[in-house]
Amino acid sequence: MSAEEPIPYFDLTGQFAKLKSRWFTEIDKLGESANFILGDAVEQTEHQLAQYLGVRHAVTVSSGTDALVLALKAVGVSAGDSVIVPDFSFFASAEAISLIGAEPHFVDIDPDDFNIDPQKVEAAISDRTRAIMPVHLFGAPARMEEICRIAERHGMPVIEDVAQAFGARIGDVCTGRFGQVGSFSFYPTKVIGVYGDGGMVVTENDDTAHELRLMRNHGITGPNKHERIGYTSRLDAIQAALVRIKLETIEATIERRQQIAATYIERLKGLDLELPCPTNLGFHVYNIFTVKSTQRDNIAATLKS
Repeated sequence: MSAEEPIPYFDLTGQFAKLKSRWFTEIDKLGESANFILGDAVEQTEHQLAQYLGVRHAVTVSSGTDALVLALKAVGVSAGDSVIVPDFSFFASAEAISLIGAEPHFVDIDPDDFNIDPQKVEAAISDRTRAIMPVHLFGAPARMEEICRIAERHGMPVIEDVAQAFGARIGDVCTGRFGQVGSFSFYPTKVIGVYGDGGMVVTENDDTAHELRLMRNHGITGPNKHERIGYTSRLDAIQAALVRIKLETIEATIERRQQIAATYIERLKGLDLELPCPTNLGFHVYNIFTVKSTQRDNIAATLKS
């Protein structure tokens, strides 16, 4: 890359070069078995993901957005309900709520960590509120203990949007384990991403897991037997194999992200910027390193150049 060329925002080519031999070997094995949809490869990946996160069930699906849609439906959210969601997140958080005919009820964030403010959650609950959907934005865990206490008082489920925070923790508990369900994305730019689309829902509840598995695969319970109307929302075995390979080194991947973030914090301190404060955010995995500045537009223009 010459000095005149801009640094790309995200570049997977180096990562792909390191992993392609292992991944292509797994693809060859799948080709020999011709088992590309669900099957042993997907089950093995789900088992290993559940083990890593310390959760009973991991159900892989075709995208992070589908993970949210299926999670909402699995806990009983339906058309006409209201779901509390932060007003600062990726579009899919609110989109998933709208896709099932429910209404996003936007609640403001805590400006220190960009995550939903629990105090404002309590005040936003109404007779129509059916669930709370906190988002662990940029890799920083939301204040889940407070949010779950509020939800328990009001008798409603918590759906965690963990798209940007695979491996983030509060104490020894991984994000995704606090609520009734946790929804993950394996989009290529995520902490653990595939080379295509993919997602996952995790839960401790056997019935919820059963419902998720039905919904992701047309409600199928056997040959030509469909218990309910569902979706085509399966993580294919080729991508599942890649997740399994990446999971082997996920701790080193997260540690490297934290090392880079620490370097940024050290070298940017003293400038007119508000930097992330990891000691206040639990175990931050830095899916994105974010700063705040009154000179935002100027900084963005300079970086773009």
